[in-house]
Parts: sequence; C-alpha cells; structure tokens
Amino acid sequence: MSTNKGYTRNFITMLSGNTFSQMIPFLLAPFLARFITREEFADFSNYMAIVGIFGIVATGRLEMAITLPKDQDKAQKIVYTGLVITLLLTFISVFLYFFRGDLAAWYNSITLSDFIWTIPLSVLSIGLLAINSNISLRLKKFRALSIGKVTQSLVNNGMAVFLAYVGMGVYGLIISWLLSQYIHVIFLYFNFYREFVYRWFESNVIKETLVEYKDFPLVNSFHAFMDIFATQFVLFWVITSYYGKIELGLFAMMVKYVKAPIVLVSSSVSQLYFVEAGNALNEQKSLVPITLKTLRTSTLFAVPFALILWFFAPWIFKIYLGKDWEMAGEYAKCLIPMFFLYFIASPISSTPILFNKQKKAFVISLVGYSVTLLSIVLAVYLGWNFLQALWLYGAAFALYYLFLLLWYLKLIQTTNT
Repeated sequence: MSTNKGYTRNFITMLSGNTFSQMIPFLLAPFLARFITREEFADFSNYMAIVGIFGIVATGRLEMAITLPKDQDKAQKIVYTGLVITLLLTFISVFLYFFRGDLAAWYNSITLSDFIWTIPLSVLSIGLLAINSNISLRLKKFRALSIGKVTQSLVNNGMAVFLAYVGMGVYGLIISWLLSQYIHVIFLYFNFYREFVYRWFESNVIKETLVEYKDFPLVNSFHAFMDIFATQFVLFWVITSYYGKIELGLFAMMVKYVKAPIVLVSSSVSQLYFVEAGNALNEQKSLVPITLKTLRTSTLFAVPFALILWFFAPWIFKIYLGKDWEMAGEYAKCLIPMFFLYFIASPISSTPILFNKQKKAFVISLVGYSVTLLSIVLAVYLGWNFLQALWLYGAAFALYYLFLLLWYLKLIQTTNT
C-alpha cells in the first residue's frame, strides 16, 4: 500500500510540474504564432533538427544509466564519463560552422547559415541538462525536477514571445531556448550538489565505464540518433525540398503542440516507470503490476486526446493560433493513429534498457524508421500532395509503434514467472 501511495505521490509531483510547464507554451502560443511566420518557424525547426542529431547522443546516452547502479561511486563514474563525451561532441559540433553554407543549401534556407555558430552551445546545454536531470531522478528530487521544468518553460516561451514581438524572429527563438536550458541546468545542480558531488577521475575510469555500459554509447546512442535523424533531420529536408517551407512550418507547429500533451503525461509516467521497474528487477519481482498501472494511466489520457483531435483539431488551430495555421489541424488528423499508439507505448519505452535488449531495439528501430521514411518518399514519387503523404506516413508509424508495444509487453511478461 505504501508503494502505491509513493508511486501516486511521485506521479502527481512530476505530472503537476509537467502540466504547468506545458500550460505556459499553450497560453502564450496565440501570441507567438501571430508574431512569427510559418517560414521562420520552419527555419527554427530545421536548426533544432541539426542540433538534435548531436544533442540526442551528447552524453553517449549514459545519462540513462545514472539511475541503475546501487553504488553511488559507480554512478559518479557514469556522470564523469558522460560529461567527457558531452565536451567532446560539443567540440566536434564547432566544425559545423565551416559547413554552414552546405547546411543552408541542404535545407533550402539561406538564413539558416546565420545561426550555425550557436549549435555547440546548444549541444552542451542538452548534455548537461540530461545528466543533471537523471542525477535528480536518482536522488528522487521530483519536486526540483518539476520546478525546473516550469522555470525552463516560463523563460523559454515568455522570452520567445517578447523577442518575436520586437522582430528578432529565429534568433529570438534560439536565444530563448538556449537561456532556458542553462537556467534549468543551474537550478537542478544547486538542488543536488550537496548530495551528489561531481568527481574527476583518472582516464581509466572512462574505459572502465564504457566497457561496463557499452550498450548505451554503442547501441542506445545509435538508436536515439536514428530517431532524430529519421523523424527530423531527413524528414524536414524532404518536406522542405518537395513541399516547401510553409508546409514544414505548419507541420512542425502541429507536432510541437500536439505532442506537448503526450510528453506532458508520458514523460512523468515513463520516468516513474523506469525507476520503479528498475527497483522491481533488482528485487526479482514481476514488472507486470507496474506496467499495467502505467498503461492504464496513459490510456486514460490517450483516448480523449485522440477524440478531441479528430473532431476539433482544425478549428482549434484556427481559433487559437490564427487562420494561417488552420491547415496544421488537418495535418494532425492524419497522424491520430500514430499519436495514439505513441501515447500508449512511450511510457514503457525504456523496457529494452531494463532487459539489456538495446541491440534488438536498435535493429527494430532501423527497420521501422526505414519503412516510415520510405512511405513519405513513395508519396513524393507518386506525386501525392502533402495531406495524402501524411496519411501514409502516419499509418506506417502507427504500425511501427504497435509492433514496439507488443514487443515491450512480451519482454515484461517474462518476469511474471
């Protein structure tokens, strides 16, 4: 009974922080959408796609391992190794500046080259935030995590609206996002630094950690990289090249605000699932009860979410963001099956990590992302319009998420013996 109470209390703490952090962009969205153009939002989305392919592997995905060991010293070694990898990738990303013209040409956006110099700062912020967030999670600093998310959201969205209003466009979006990232990093650090000290070790610590947790940088990193590479970097290029920047702006805005409620719930549920499931495995208990509780929670939110999208999405986008964004609502309807299954599967997506099945998960993701990308390429080849292309793309992704969900449940069932 006490375990259930603890789970509920922690879930409410995480959900409340996520709720407020997501309410802020929703409240400010009508202003932001009217102060920036669809083309400017497309440029920002392409910038974040470039940042994403570095940022998603900024720590070698070792931040996911911080909560796993019982021994604090081992956790500190993981943190140290993740920091070194973050600094290395930050340095490598500096060289993108010398290819800024090529990147701008790739995305058919001359203005994109003006922002490339900020990418190393973005990569560093993602790595530091990932590490500090998981240290906080390990120490069960759920309240600090919630407050940090709210603070980050307030700074990011509030400043973005103001800078967009004064005409800073894409630069305003980037500056706002960067500042909010570093504020979040600093806030989390000052909430745990007395309990978890950053230690600097001999170089052999890196080798020792990478050998023990090799699947995170070698498998999980490539898995996460392929996710961003396929769903943003390449996809945004295809949309920009064959359908135009306005379509990308509409699509990116739609994904931003449709996925926000999903992330709102699933990020809270998934973090708790990861900790609770890890503890259950360490105690050789079945994961079925915590999994069923997790799936019931996500389904409770997913069903009304999908119904609202189907009946009201175009109207909501038109009234709330302005008539220039109405078509984004039609795009949302095309992807309802994908969003629904993502809502259900996402909270337990850390299951392969818990069962040390990262390699198989990576192979499955390669097949899944290849099929989904080929679906939209096929639509381009057949001369379909963007709306038709999204229906095909959404159907392919829905099948991929359904397969993942069934695989996760099969793994979890093995602990019920």
